[in-house]
Amino acid sequence: MVMIEDLFQRDVTRDINPVVYFHEQDPAKVAAEVSEYIITGGYPEEDDRAIEHGIHEQFVRLLGAMGKDLKKGGTGLPAVWISGFYGSGKSSFAKLLGMSLNNLALPDGTKLADALLKRDESPNRAQFIEAWQNLVQDIKPMAVVFDIGSVARDDEHIHAAVVRECQKAMGYCGTSDLVADHEIRLEADGLYDDFLAKVKELHGKSWSDLRNKKLAEDLFSATLHALQPKLYGDEMAWMDARAGRKLGRSASETVSDIEHMLAARYPGRTLFLVIDEVSQYVHDNEDRMLALQSFVSALGQRLKGKVWLLATGQQKLEEGEAATTTLGKLKDRFPAHLRVHLSSANIRDVVHQRLLKKKVGVVPDLESLYQRHRSDIELYAYQGNQMSVQDFTEVYPMLPGHIDLLMAITTGLRARSTRVQGDSQAIRGLLQLLGDLFRDQKLISHEVGTLLTLDRIYDVLHTALEADVQSTLMRAFAFCDKHKADGLPDPVLALRVVKAVSLLELVQDERIKTDVQLIAQCLYERLG
Repeated sequence: MVMIEDLFQRDVTRDINPVVYFHEQDPAKVAAEVSEYIITGGYPEEDDRAIEHGIHEQFVRLLGAMGKDLKKGGTGLPAVWISGFYGSGKSSFAKLLGMSLNNLALPDGTKLADALLKRDESPNRAQFIEAWQNLVQDIKPMAVVFDIGSVARDDEHIHAAVVRECQKAMGYCGTSDLVADHEIRLEADGLYDDFLAKVKELHGKSWSDLRNKKLAEDLFSATLHALQPKLYGDEMAWMDARAGRKLGRSASETVSDIEHMLAARYPGRTLFLVIDEVSQYVHDNEDRMLALQSFVSALGQRLKGKVWLLATGQQKLEEGEAATTTLGKLKDRFPAHLRVHLSSANIRDVVHQRLLKKKVGVVPDLESLYQRHRSDIELYAYQGNQMSVQDFTEVYPMLPGHIDLLMAITTGLRARSTRVQGDSQAIRGLLQLLGDLFRDQKLISHEVGTLLTLDRIYDVLHTALEADVQSTLMRAFAFCDKHKADGLPDPVLALRVVKAVSLLELVQDERIKTDVQLIAQCLYERLG
């Protein structure tokens, strides 16, 4: 007897992080992320596996466009928009690209850029390598990579967070904006070397050892008094003069400071600012949107391609709801040739290659299983008349149509459930959902031939349903229990139907209507 767990190349119960965190930049952590990264696409047009908007195609297109702009001497709008459906991999795309541009070395000495390029195993892999080399061959890239939602303070504009993150990355004080800002002023006035020497003389340690201490402001103030006693009459004079003060920079002043920092500390470098979740931060906030517009314009006008902004968002700027909201007004600052979109078409390939990839030896047996039950699959399985034998073997024990259905269900939950607002893990990504099914629902312990069904999905996702929906479901379940207690036929099928309907109710539209046939297809649990 062959069990489902015997089919896969890798352990399908392994833990897969539900989201990519931009602040996790330790080389060992990034090495683990790139080892799991799937680059979809890269097949010739005539190949059945070709997809129009694969991750390979998006990398090649973006890197090629940036490279051409740089060879022309820069661009007036050095701004990239990376969009994608939740779970499409846009954050991984942006983070790995940004850390590669920062020349990150992994624990084994491999450059992240090389490890990323090796993840492209497609026939057209050479295109990716060529696009990368064309981009970086004439520049010395560096990158500052962060999630705006996790670093922003007090409803500040994005450019304010940018300059602070740049200061940290370039060796300025990391615990006080005021100190870091004054370091820039000392450099600009030619006093910084004298300041460094005075720190060593006064405190017995170098500024690099002290700048990230909690008392950095006190140490800095005392040093300025020793350096310029006429200007700062006592040790706390500088600090007292700035008590309660908050820095306020315009977009233009921010660009000026970035220009100075690069010239002073990283001359000749090209800086890439990679910022995650920009669309969520700017969404429906006119002031933030206008400030971001000004920042992009100032980068282009002043730095001419020496600094680039790469921003991520869930929506395309030019389509759907985004086009008519505050967010859509950004499309004039993010040129069309510098926008990439990771469509949901990539998700099936990611699920297949990252989680459900089969051992070579079992593929003929799965193909035989499909052929033996083909007529039943076409009649009874969800979208069974729309799949090929390759489709079946790649995503079994799912069916190919399940992927779009589950993405629609999770989207519906995100849009309608207030529970999600308080529990970011209530709705899992598709990979995590499948991991829970294999691990917690013991799907791997079933015999080959068993199929994924919607009631199993309910058992994983039900905690994310609205309270009133769960209350209604409890009454339905109680009715079924009473049915059994009264000696009537076992209501197990009724229970499964209730679970399926509760999820299908989230995806009602012109394409999906809940009827008897759909429910039966979603509950078809075993071939034969």
